[in-house]
Amino acid sequence: MIAVLVPALDRPERVEPFVESLAAASVVPITLLWIISPGDAPTAKACEAAGVKYVTTPFPLGGGDYARKVNLGIEITNDPWVFQAGDDICFHPGWDEEALGVGARAAAGVVGTNDLGNPLVKSGRHATHSLISRAYIEAQGTIDEPGKALHEGYWHCWVDNELIETAKHRRAYFAARKSRVEHLHHIWHKGRNDATYRRGQERFHEDHLLFMERRPLWRS
Repeated sequence: MIAVLVPALDRPERVEPFVESLAAASVVPITLLWIISPGDAPTAKACEAAGVKYVTTPFPLGGGDYARKVNLGIEITNDPWVFQAGDDICFHPGWDEEALGVGARAAAGVVGTNDLGNPLVKSGRHATHSLISRAYIEAQGTIDEPGKALHEGYWHCWVDNELIETAKHRRAYFAARKSRVEHLHHIWHKGRNDATYRRGQERFHEDHLLFMERRPLWRS
């Protein structure tokens, strides 16, 4: 029912705790797919050891890596809902039923979960990890590209802002504040800063400029 897509880079140590957390907290059928970059042998080995299905991208590591991995995962799964995850999250019991329940009641396209860190997310005004309807992706997608959930022009940051603002513009966004998917980010003192985080932040300002340039597309 839910394809949990995990774009990952150089964090093999996150595979096992992620899998344990997801298994312990989920009730509905889950398709788990790890999406890794060419040459990331340690993560591939960790997936194999944990019995996790993974795919290596046909494209090299580059700009838009997170969005491109999510969109690739959407292409090769067929569940009616997809969850754009990260390897640095912990699922709390009932996350899936709560998010699906909100989605069904509201006929939502995008359902935001509660990351227990970001104040905007905790208040329901934003989401960093969302449950997205496949029907929504196929019919509408990004503001200018049906079939894709995330715009691939961002280096890394602000891609979730575009997803949520676009869905709000379409009146297709709803928050499932009781669906707790904890973000174990170092900014919330729940993890350590590492090379993957630093890489993602490299072009924060350029990403913000792109976001502001694209914003009129869904605000017109």
